Amino acid sequence: MATAVAVLILVLARDLKAGPAISGWILVLVSPLLIAWLSARPHLVDYLAVLVLVIILRRLLESPSLRQLGALGVLSVVWVNLHAASLLGVGIVGATAAVAAFSPVARQRVGWLLGAAGTVLLGSLVNPYGAGLFTQTAQVKTASAGIAEWQPLNLGDPVQTVTFALGLLALVIAAARRDVVFSGALLVAGAGSVVALRILPVLLLLAVPVLMSGASRSFVLRYFQSRRRMLAQGAALSMAVITGLVAFSLPAVGRPNPAVYPSGIIQAIPPGCHVFNGYMLGGLLILERPDVKVSLDSRNDLYGADRVSALGGFIESGDGDLAVKLSGADCVLVSPGTGLATRLRTDPGWKLDREERNAALFTRVRPASSR
Repeated sequence: MATAVAVLILVLARDLKAGPAISGWILVLVSPLLIAWLSARPHLVDYLAVLVLVIILRRLLESPSLRQLGALGVLSVVWVNLHAASLLGVGIVGATAAVAAFSPVARQRVGWLLGAAGTVLLGSLVNPYGAGLFTQTAQVKTASAGIAEWQPLNLGDPVQTVTFALGLLALVIAAARRDVVFSGALLVAGAGSVVALRILPVLLLLAVPVLMSGASRSFVLRYFQSRRRMLAQGAALSMAVITGLVAFSLPAVGRPNPAVYPSGIIQAIPPGCHVFNGYMLGGLLILERPDVKVSLDSRNDLYGADRVSALGGFIESGDGDLAVKLSGADCVLVSPGTGLATRLRTDPGWKLDREERNAALFTRVRPASSR
């Protein structure tokens, strides 16, 4: 899916008449800003869907047809049932229609774009919860108050600032070219990034094709031509380094990062155990050990912000009545440096079964009469 994202970026760059060499170099240069977001999570669907949406909208603007409206409808239905973020697509299409209304060239297509917005909206409602999608979206945002990716843009962070600046630069280029689709999409993604960081990679993905096209100026192309041999050698060296990194990482492809996720210790959990666990571990526990019960996972709208915050605070501090806080739990799986782990090491009711660099597994000591 990450490769497909790169392919779609290059397809859009080609549509914008960007130079192939410049497109390749820019994609490599911005990749460090993107890689952190390309983890194995459902939001990868959003990245693909937004890029496909823009491709279809551009075709619709050039030569509208019912086939393109149908494609948008299919896209939104698939999108919402893989990840409930398809309302972002509704916003992008709506913003594109609004921008088109102020464009003498694109104004005649406003009706088609409004039809496209309606199609995407109706497609988004084709899900098990129907119109409940709106409530669910609001609940996720509210319940994720303490989660980093749901925080507003922080211009004090250099990575966020650079990413946002690239998005604004692309918006200026798109507006100067009177590119209705990219202007609308970048406006929505830019506004969304200010509210929640999780939209920031969408902004960058939309910005990159525009930046590739903007950099494909005649004087830049002449410079590339004059340095063709040097750049070819640099590209070959870069590919050699990337190939080496890929070969080194190949055994871990598709596996959780062992520096963060303790897969080994998860397998040591007793069968059927009710686990009190940290926020980051719930999803992996459900995946690898469906026989155990978790106290928390990353479905924030299911648990609510109060529960997420309360459990996180208890794990970090270890304060409170353990009999109450750990009621119903047979196992505890938390980071070994937390206050709760420190306290459980000396509690006679619990024993340390196994410890690794990033996790400690404690099991409840049962009285002899109950064994």
